[in-house]
Amino acid sequence: MKERELIMENKKKHWFQNMLPWQKKRLYWSLFLFLLISISFLVYTVSSLYQDKVSEDQYWNKYLQVDPAVKKRADQYSKNATEVKVGTYVENLKEINLKANNFSLDYLVWFNWDGKPDLDMAHNFRIYKGNITKLEVVDEYHQGNHNYQLVRVSVTVSKTFWTPRFPLESHQLRIYLESNHLINDVIFVKDDENKTNPNISIAGYKFTKSGSAAVLNEYINNHGDPRFQGNKITSEYVTQIEINRSDFGTYFKCFIALLGTSIWVFITLYINTNHRVDPLGMIPAALFGTVSNIMVGANLLPDALQTGLMEYVNFWGILTILSVTFTVINVNRIRNKYEDRDFANHYGLTMFVVILTVILIGHILLPLSAYRF
Repeated sequence: MKERELIMENKKKHWFQNMLPWQKKRLYWSLFLFLLISISFLVYTVSSLYQDKVSEDQYWNKYLQVDPAVKKRADQYSKNATEVKVGTYVENLKEINLKANNFSLDYLVWFNWDGKPDLDMAHNFRIYKGNITKLEVVDEYHQGNHNYQLVRVSVTVSKTFWTPRFPLESHQLRIYLESNHLINDVIFVKDDENKTNPNISIAGYKFTKSGSAAVLNEYINNHGDPRFQGNKITSEYVTQIEINRSDFGTYFKCFIALLGTSIWVFITLYINTNHRVDPLGMIPAALFGTVSNIMVGANLLPDALQTGLMEYVNFWGILTILSVTFTVINVNRIRNKYEDRDFANHYGLTMFVVILTVILIGHILLPLSAYRF
């Protein structure tokens, strides 16, 4: 009896070396196909998410720069323009509406200039792609040649949010304050004292940084104004802030059903391998869980969503179900057609370990490649 047990134990230890040609072919091809598809998918998705994340810094600096060609043309008209120092202080970020593609905030704007008190900058500006819902002149004085105005403004700004990394995305919010005066009359100069409320916050996000710059806006024509030769140019003051997801709460909310589905299919594979039960009838329940997960996420998505993390994780879940289904079918076929229960057990356990390991790696790499820590 002991001798037989030793033979069986030795057989289990060396089953890999003792596989028949057809067994090797089935196992190797199964591993090759799964690893090829899963690794190719991860390389593409993780690299695209990471590139999108690191490119945020490039976008940040890009919008604080002035096009040299536009500046050269503006210099021709702004020689006699009044320099107006502009600064801002973002007080409160009231709303981020991904579905409606806009955001709302309150901020202070101040103007300092010498001469020409009739410029009245507090009432001679507009917000590009935005609506001023409330404007209040907080302070104003004109002493000698110097003029100062402080304005509190509530604005709603339209923005097409960039969402490949949703629901672990970050957003750069920009408010362009444009002078109603042409560059001939007024040119903005950045006031170095502008700040952002360090306690600014909104549910689901945290404030990370802010910046501002005096820039130029050139229209494509002169709007039919016979007094102006060439394209009209105005001065703008851009204030931008960056917000980032405060934690992984929204991410887990979007994919909690997918997590349960993945656990469910691995349980079915384990049962199939170790207890010789055919669990294919349980797989449709897993597909139903995936559909439920997609519906949960869809309720949180903006109307215009770029392909990204949300789809990638759901595709990864579908790949999990298909891989497990493929393995269960092969285990059943090996048992029924070849009547080789030992190899069916080894095949199932090997695929179980490999699939589980790769799937876990994917669920770690996908969110880490998207989130800005």
